[in-house]
Amino acid sequence: MLITRETKLKIVKMHLVEGVTLRELSEQFHIHTSNIKYYVDLYRVHGESVFVNDGKLRTYTREYKLKAIKRYMLGNESLRKIAVDLGLTDYTILKDWVNKYKKSGEDAIQTTSGRRNYLLHKERQDKIANDELKARIQYLEAENEYLKKSYSLILERGRQTKKK
Repeated sequence: MLITRETKLKIVKMHLVEGVTLRELSEQFHIHTSNIKYYVDLYRVHGESVFVNDGKLRTYTREYKLKAIKRYMLGNESLRKIAVDLGLTDYTILKDWVNKYKKSGEDAIQTTSGRRNYLLHKERQDKIANDELKARIQYLEAENEYLKKSYSLILERGRQTKKK
């Protein structure tokens, strides 16, 4: 299940501010406690800014990726620690880079932009319904304008025939 940045921030605040245990959060949101610990570490290092979706896609340059991969390959730091230091919202991003590097070499690592946030099923359904409603409203407004103009033309013709 996909967890949005906003939900990750909510989970962190529930844990740190409200004192909800990792186990309770894990059961409530159906995610592993180690992932919650990762979000908490990320929050402690970078604050809320890492979870805020500013609408811009993050761009990861080839050099940036290679630097992160080299840090991991030295063997002194874990994937999660490096990912937290870099502010990656999910450590598997770095894991994917490392696996690609191991499989295909340095030439496989290229500059990329992050993906747009995916909408959850309910959000996607709400968006579709909202778009359909907007289109329906626009159609009805146009139809209403047409009927008003037609009615005014009919009234105008009726007045002209009475004058003659």
